[in-house]
This record gives sequence, C-alpha cells and structure tokens, in this order.
Amino acid sequence: MTLTDYETQVLNLLAASAEPIGTFEVADRLQSRPAPDIDAPDEDPVREAWTEERIDLVQSTIALCAKGLADVAVRADGENGDRFVATDAGRAFLVQ
Repeated sequence: MTLTDYETQVLNLLAASAEPIGTFEVADRLQSRPAPDIDAPDEDPVREAWTEERIDLVQSTIALCAKGLADVAVRADGENGDRFVATDAGRAFLVQ
C-alpha cells in the first residue's frame, strides 16, 4: 500500500499522539502554510493555497480510515467533531 505525503504525515501524527486527535486539529498541527490574513479576499492565492492544504489534510485522515490505518475513536457529538487514532495496522505500517 502506498500513502500520499499528507497521509504519511497524518498517520505519523496520530500514531505519536497519546490522545485521539480531532479532524481540524490534525490540520492545525500539520499545516505548513501560515493562516491567511483574516481580511484577505476568498480568491487571494495565499488563502486558496491554505484552504486547499487544509482540505487535503482532512481528506487524508478520511482516506487513512478507509485504508484501515486510522479509526474514529470518539464520534462527533454535535458540539465536537470526530477524534481519530492510528489503528494497530497503521502503527505496523509505519514500522515497515
């Protein structure tokens, strides 16, 4: 199985964490670009790149679940989003 760079980053983060990590917390911890200026227009290139990277990180978390390498440890409750952990298969994958 091959992982994208973002999937690898997310899996490493989940595997290293002692606690489940929330969907957007993953992006907050891994995002390489700084958040855009709050007043920047939606079509600002910095805002677009930041948003795209954020979406890619969230989608990578979902993809890891589909591959059996991560799982939802705490389901969303209407106030908080899903929280994820690496599975045993995910940790084993990182050791390969």
